[in-house]
Amino acid sequence: MKIHEANQAFWDASANWWREKEDKRGLWKKAHQDPSSVLSVSEMPFVKDVEAKKVCVLGSGDNEVAFALAGLGGHITSVDISERRLDIAAERADTLGLQLSFLQADVTDLSVLEDNVFDLVYTGGHVSVWISDIQKYYEEAVRILSVGGVFIVNEYHPIRRIWLDANGEHPHHDYFKRGPYTYTSDEGLPTFEYHWTVSDHIQTMVDAGCFIVKVDEHGTHIQDEFWMEVNLEKLPAYLMIVGEKG
Repeated sequence: MKIHEANQAFWDASANWWREKEDKRGLWKKAHQDPSSVLSVSEMPFVKDVEAKKVCVLGSGDNEVAFALAGLGGHITSVDISERRLDIAAERADTLGLQLSFLQADVTDLSVLEDNVFDLVYTGGHVSVWISDIQKYYEEAVRILSVGGVFIVNEYHPIRRIWLDANGEHPHHDYFKRGPYTYTSDEGLPTFEYHWTVSDHIQTMVDAGCFIVKVDEHGTHIQDEFWMEVNLEKLPAYLMIVGEKG
């Protein structure tokens, strides 16, 4: 997938910029000791009992959630498309004395992982916007999940995306136009984004083989939402969907 390859190149190229930003934020240093610093109140009931369980974090990025779940006792496999981002995460894990497995892979192709392996699969933050095929993404997530296992999606709320690129109070994008939206990064690289709807997330999880356990819209603020110029604090910040594999 050339679009994913372009996005991968962007994440590799921008890894040091993100590293500096994350070091300044400092959450990666304390997430394993204080999981609530990176996991919301809505998420905690579904992750608090991961001790000794196999957990896969997809699109792990800064790995703050991966470290939090490791701190809760889970056996963590951290998956990201960017090898450079994973290298940084591995260095940080070593600094913290955490044991995680790191795997470079596109989340729409997890063929290196066996079926029915994990007790919990987690993905969240800002992952789906980079994915050109949400169906393959969720199908792979559910495939590697064991029967009865839990799939957690905690994404930036899709409604916020329609204000991206807006220079005023009115939405700029059509909510139902999925994309791709093409941008050029500060490194001069092309990037491609997709705006999946609430129903896309829910229906695709069901189609992939999960029973919906929980749907929750929560929060009004996203930390470091520097990519959004419009104040959206009256709208939900996150959409959380929890499914159980049947």
